[in-house]
Amino acid sequence: MPSPEPLTPMLVAELVGGIYEAALDPCLWQRLVDRIESIYPEMTVALFSHESLVPSAALNVVANYPEAALRDYAAWHFSTSPYVDFVPRNRVGNPVRSEAIIRDEELYRTEHYNDFMRPHRIGRHGTGMVLEREPGGWASLSFADRWNDAERRAHQMQLLHLLAPHFSRAFKLRRTLMDMRSAGMASQTVFDGWMHAAFVLDPEGRMMTMNRKAEALVACGEGITLSRFGQPRSFDDRSSRALDDAFASCRAGADAPMTGGDLPGVMLPRRSGGAALHAMFWPVASAASFGLPSLPGQVLLVISDPDDTPPGAVAWIARRFGLSPAEEKLADAVIAGVPLGEAAEKLGIQLSTARTRLKTIQAKTGCHRQMDLVRLAMSVPTIRLV
Repeated sequence: MPSPEPLTPMLVAELVGGIYEAALDPCLWQRLVDRIESIYPEMTVALFSHESLVPSAALNVVANYPEAALRDYAAWHFSTSPYVDFVPRNRVGNPVRSEAIIRDEELYRTEHYNDFMRPHRIGRHGTGMVLEREPGGWASLSFADRWNDAERRAHQMQLLHLLAPHFSRAFKLRRTLMDMRSAGMASQTVFDGWMHAAFVLDPEGRMMTMNRKAEALVACGEGITLSRFGQPRSFDDRSSRALDDAFASCRAGADAPMTGGDLPGVMLPRRSGGAALHAMFWPVASAASFGLPSLPGQVLLVISDPDDTPPGAVAWIARRFGLSPAEEKLADAVIAGVPLGEAAEKLGIQLSTARTRLKTIQAKTGCHRQMDLVRLAMSVPTIRLV
């Protein structure tokens, strides 16, 4: 029988580090389990999760556990296990030996032992602990040994006691990260559904994230690119400088409320000579209102393409909030990123009239700032009204 590796401070530190690394990167759980098995050669190690008592693929990492045994366990024998039945009664982070759960003479009479453990040569001298338990499921780490060696099993219990608090913290971290990733995916899904290309820029003007429309726009290279530092750039130097100036203006007014005035905007020419893209900036004082990651000083850059504007959003807003035809036309221009002065000129009205009309639009829609109006349009799915 191989002797276990001594529990030196260096070994414990290595395992503790491995636990936290795996909490951050689930691909590393296997490396941790393999390292534990190397301390007790030929022992079966299983890091399992169950959801509503059913084995879950969310966390299923083993060493010296035959594939056939895994299949049989998942298909049926988790339901015959006396150890699974014990989980609700065991305290999280409390190492326990298998004989404290069920005595050998009782185990020998169970279906689990005769139809599962014996055929698959799973050791009956077990040690383990519950790592996490929630209403929807639980996770555990277990050792199954063929040798009932007092020193070896005491070594296993000592190791589990040392690692228990770190597993507890790591699983809390894992759950927090999973929740954050789920929320981030949900936010990104909404972000990807916006009608225009959008970039979130950090306080230095570097791209933090962008939606699918923006990815496609950058990929085609027609009007906007990213520098090697991730800053939005035009192929035209004058337009690139205008982007920098608009970004700086937006950052300078980050704490000022934006009401009826123009949003900092830039017209970006296309290489092909087609209609220019409309780029506009505004500070995102509270990124949560956009469902985006929060960072002080971040700026939203939205680029609209007059040749690729999904129909329906502005018409839906007009119907939903009772905008007049004249108000709908102005809202359409503002949402498309046209500066208010230019929109007034195109619509044949005075700038003062455009400002008054915009305030009426804001009052009807409850959008007290231009950015709120644009965000409202972006939140409307691409639809065709008939």
